Amino acid sequence: LKMANFSLTVVALTLALALASAQTTRYGSRSKYSRMYQVKVNGHAKIRAMNDGDINVLDFGAKGDNATDNTAAFASALLSAYSNVSSQGGTGTVYVPPGIFKFKGNLTIPPGVTLTGSYHVIPSHDVRDGQPIDDGTVLVPTQGRGVACDLDCTSAFITVTENGLLRGLVILYDEQERVNTPVPYPWAVFLGDPMKIYSASADNAAIEDVELLGAWNGVAAIAAHRHYIARVQGQPLNIGVFVDETYDIGRIEDVHFNPWFSSKSPFVYYQTTHGRAFVMGRSDWEYVFNTFAFAYAIGYHFIERKTGSMNGNFLGIGADLMVNSSVQVDQSQPYGVLITNGEFTAFCDSPQHTFCQGPGQDKSPVHVRIGPNNNGAVKFATSAFWGPAAQIAITEGTGTISFSQCHFDNWDNFDTPKGYAPRGMAAITQVGGTLAVSESEFTDHKPSPKHFSIGPNASKTIITTNIITGILDIEKDKDFKGKLIVSLNADDSKDD
Repeated sequence: LKMANFSLTVVALTLALALASAQTTRYGSRSKYSRMYQVKVNGHAKIRAMNDGDINVLDFGAKGDNATDNTAAFASALLSAYSNVSSQGGTGTVYVPPGIFKFKGNLTIPPGVTLTGSYHVIPSHDVRDGQPIDDGTVLVPTQGRGVACDLDCTSAFITVTENGLLRGLVILYDEQERVNTPVPYPWAVFLGDPMKIYSASADNAAIEDVELLGAWNGVAAIAAHRHYIARVQGQPLNIGVFVDETYDIGRIEDVHFNPWFSSKSPFVYYQTTHGRAFVMGRSDWEYVFNTFAFAYAIGYHFIERKTGSMNGNFLGIGADLMVNSSVQVDQSQPYGVLITNGEFTAFCDSPQHTFCQGPGQDKSPVHVRIGPNNNGAVKFATSAFWGPAAQIAITEGTGTISFSQCHFDNWDNFDTPKGYAPRGMAAITQVGGTLAVSESEFTDHKPSPKHFSIGPNASKTIITTNIITGILDIEKDKDFKGKLIVSLNADDSKDD
């Protein structure tokens, strides 16, 4: 019995020493224990274990010392993984251990290859006060500083091709401005194969559990049919996510953008004057779930591209402190943009102006702007809009716009040097097209709020079964010749 206890003690001591050794693994250094255990670094996030057979970038000369250029080492590791995939049955995963890896060039993830960092959940850091990130894999790109890059730009730090996957790491633009106006860089991540190195498209390209800090542009998915963008957060400054040329169901979920890289002015003024969190070009059957953005000019922007526009299903989306509009639709497909359970605030943070530049900038935030060229359907259901905004919606074009079981509050607020001031604007202005508002609630408590303004080019208008604080006020242009139906609304007027 004593010998048995002694043997168990030896076994326990051996395991304890092994675990202790695993937990002292240094950043960017090789350890035999990194294959066996998930460890904690500095008491923070758990580390994704390297699986047997994975390729470690350290074996190709990579160094996580925040100084060495790791472009060639990572490229060699990725090509080695692609060779393994191509030779049938080999591993296609390249593992990047904790460390800070700097790059002077760009990377391409070949078809079927995964580039994975150490985070096995989405990383999240507030670095506004310059705090270092010391709990996992951090990639620091430096190439392309100051080079203009917008929607038609295809250059990127990391390009993910067909069936490729990027996951479990932070991309930190450490040389980006933090106080002055931000400078452009290429896309942080591009799901696509614009140079057609491997294929004309990038079907099933994916990004998961990635944080983008200080990126000029975040993630683009171009000709990436069935793309998967999941659990991405951070602070892209110019464009957060851009989708285009997608002809088979794309998916975006759990993507949240907050000003955790910098919220100083004038840096953040660029973002709230020009930045767009989600830009949607041509996509057929896009599915978007649980997304959020804080402090941009536009939250969700639907645009017309040379290949067309979008139809899609948007569930549980949000936008807070949008200085231009929460949702702007320049064009949509006839089948419609369907938005359910949305939460939107559009306003300029007067009089503090921490995020919104002013006063004197004539900011007129509107939750929903439907452009003059739109001829598709845009439908909001069980969504909430509150301000202090200038208006809830301005609808133009010839399409059909509907609001069902929605909440509207706190409109007719315009930024002045002394704070917000009313101008007598209606909650919803219908310039053209068809508008239907039903079973919704208007709760603005200003004296005599105006609810609807209907222009001469409006085609059909249905206002029915709504709950109104105050007296329902509908202003109709004298030249309006369309069809107007108003019925069964409950306001505070006295019954006859």
